[in-house]
Amino acid sequence: MRRRSSAPLSLSLSALMLLSASVYAGNKSVKMTLRIAVDAPPPCTVTGGTVNFNDVLTTKIDGTNYTQTVGYSLNCDKRIANALKMQLQGTVVTINGESVLKTNVDGLGIRVRTVNEHTLLEPGSTSWFHFNFSGSGPAMEATPVKNSATTLSSGDFTAGATLVVDYQ
Repeated sequence: MRRRSSAPLSLSLSALMLLSASVYAGNKSVKMTLRIAVDAPPPCTVTGGTVNFNDVLTTKIDGTNYTQTVGYSLNCDKRIANALKMQLQGTVVTINGESVLKTNVDGLGIRVRTVNEHTLLEPGSTSWFHFNFSGSGPAMEATPVKNSATTLSSGDFTAGATLVVDYQ
C-alpha cells in the first residue's frame, strides 16, 4: 500500500499563506500631526561699505597700491555672535588668474579681502568666510587690480557688490 505524505501539502499551504500574508500586508494609513517651532535669530544689519579710491594713476595700479579700508558697520544679536559667516556677492571677473569684483572698465577689478586673515572674498563664490562677532565685523580692504596685458584709459570706475552676513 502506498502511503501519501501530508507534509509536502502542509508545507505548500504554509508557504502560500506566508506569501499571501506578504502580498496583502499592503499600506496602512497613520494620521500624524507635526508641530515645528522655528526660533530664528534676528538678522544682522550691515550699513556703509562705500570705498573711495580718490585719484588713481592707471600706471601705478599693481595690486598693492591704492588699498583702502572698507568702512562698514555690522550689528548682530549677541546670541549668535560666535557663529557667523559672510560672503561677497557681485559680478566676478578673472584678472591675472584671480577672481575679483568686476568694474565698469575692462581689465580693471577690485580685490576684497579680510585684513587680518588675508582671506580673499571672491564675488560669486559659494564659499563662506566664518568669523566670531566681537562688536564689529572683520576688517576688510579693497584694492584695485588690473590685467597685466591691458593699458587702462583714464576715467571714473565703479563696482558694486552685496555683503551677505548669515549665522551658521
